[in-house]
This record gives sequence, structure tokens and C-alpha cells, in this order.
Amino acid sequence: MLYADKPTARIVDVTRSALVLGSSQHFDLANIPALESLDAELVVRRSGGGAVFLSPMGQLWVDIAIPRSDPLFVEDVGKSFFVIGEIFLKLLSRLGCNDLKMHTGKMIGGDLARAVCFAGLGPGEITFEGAKVVGISQRRTAQGAVFQCAVYLTYPFDQLNQLLNGMNIEFPGRGYALGVSEILDEFADLNPELALSQLRCSLVESLDDIS
Repeated sequence: MLYADKPTARIVDVTRSALVLGSSQHFDLANIPALESLDAELVVRRSGGGAVFLSPMGQLWVDIAIPRSDPLFVEDVGKSFFVIGEIFLKLLSRLGCNDLKMHTGKMIGGDLARAVCFAGLGPGEITFEGAKVVGISQRRTAQGAVFQCAVYLTYPFDQLNQLLNGMNIEFPGRGYALGVSEILDEFADLNPELALSQLRCSLVESLDDIS
């Protein structure tokens, strides 16, 4: 992603389902027959963290780049996430999500979090009733920081259970993560295209607030 002289955002459209592993994860974590059965690709991203599942019309995925020359750039890696977290707090609040919290502490998570991104909780990430709603990872370069952010319409528990070897986990209650359509009744009734359109419009308004 190219840096400009001010913060920039790039919304990414997913055209084919994919299991995306973190930079430190091994390929043998993936269940290849299950990938083939779901017609999904296997991808490794440059940033760290656990695995995520992406699908067409399944999530809002946006990359936000902040150049080192911009006042929003924070040298402290942990605290730098808070700027991004505030954007998503505004985004979801505009849509009617209440009782959201931004995690301001250190990374939280055990073995499951090392395998699955949304099972852990990092600085700047947003939760609803303890379940993660917004996932954020960061990649630093000499030019600045790029934040990869994801908000699901419905969190893909079943797909991750199929695609990750050794999972087979029964998730209690609402589980460790939630999608927007699982929080807001009005989103549950929308088709994915319209739901994502509303998410994107709210994102643009929230980004305008920091420009």
C-alpha cells in the first residue's frame, strides 16, 4: 500500500474465499481437503497474528495507512492502535451499536488466540459484551504504519473449525467473536451487499472525522 502525505484508506473487496494465516503460522495448520471442498485459497499475510477466514460479501476489510510525518502517527506500537480503534467505535456507534468497548491493555489470549486471530484481544480492538467485533493488525515500515482491519457481518466459526487442523471446538454461547448482523437486528434482515454498503458509508464518515 502506497503512503500519501496524509492518512489514507483502501477498502478491499474479496472475490474468493480464503483462509489467511499470520506471518508466523505454518501451512500445516490448514486442512487442505476442507479448503478444496469450500473452494477457498490459502494465503499468508505479512502481519502477524492468528488465522482469519475471508469470503465475498462476508466482511468489511479496510487497510489504513498513516505516514510517519502525520500527527496521527504514534511511535509507541501498542498505543498507535488506539487511533484506529476510535475510528471503528464511531463507525459502529453511527449504526446503532451501543455498549462497545475498546481494549486499551496488553494482548490477551491463550493457545486458541495464537491459532485464530479473533480469539485474542489486542490494543485498540473493539468488543461487544466481551466478544471481539473489530480485529486490527499492524505492519510497520520506514514510511509509516499500515493497519489491516476487519469487521464481519457474521463471524465464520464453522468455516474456521473446518479449515484449521486440530480445532473442532464447541463454542459456548455467542463465542469469542461477533459479526455486526449478530449485534444489530436491522442488519440481520439486510442482504450482505446492502449491509456492507452501510458499513462503508459509516466508515467514510468516521474517517472524515480524523482528516
